[in-house]
Amino acid sequence: MNKNVLILCTGNSCRSIIAEALINKYLDGVTAYSSGVAPSGRVNPNAKKVLEANDAWDDAYHSKTLDTLEHIDFDLVVTVCGHAQETCPTFPKPVPTIHVGFEDPDGKTYEAFEATYSEIKTTLLPEVEAKLKEQTVKSNNMQKNVFKTNEGVKINFTGVVEKQQIVKMVENCATGQCECMSDETKKKITNMQVEGKDGDVELKLSGDIAKEEIEAALAKSKVLNP
Repeated sequence: MNKNVLILCTGNSCRSIIAEALINKYLDGVTAYSSGVAPSGRVNPNAKKVLEANDAWDDAYHSKTLDTLEHIDFDLVVTVCGHAQETCPTFPKPVPTIHVGFEDPDGKTYEAFEATYSEIKTTLLPEVEAKLKEQTVKSNNMQKNVFKTNEGVKINFTGVVEKQQIVKMVENCATGQCECMSDETKKKITNMQVEGKDGDVELKLSGDIAKEEIEAALAKSKVLNP
């Protein structure tokens, strides 16, 4: 399954553009995007130059705001500057976020951009790859067993699972932020209750709902399948 990664910085003109390009060039199965919390609206000429010199430039790369990417479900957000880390926006769905900071080469010589390119390639790419693999391992080691009950449906989550993870999934459903479950199924649920502890969590759903409906929803959940 392809993973979507967002690189976030302030101006979206140097570091995040370079990181976006390098991830797309070197990490298989990963699509990177970038944006700025206060985008400059332009790509620094030296950032473009260093990417062109390394056969990593694409004319699609440009400085932009996050709202232009709101249709994309991100599997990971990476902040590459302190300001972006401090002002990282809240996403409708929980998204793992890491910070890998780099000095801003803006206003410096072309050699500074070459150094930034090299540093991002050797530092950020392994961090992103490791985090995505960690998420995959966690997802693969979570066991989900669905049972039909007299009251509705019960799901037992065992293995690598945090109770707060299931609570967050329930909160998303209750506030309409969940897209994994159809509106028809949501209307059937009269109550959702989370019990247990990390490693052994139970979710009870009350209502006239079928086991198959819930199994289909769990397979689509971004919280459970990051």
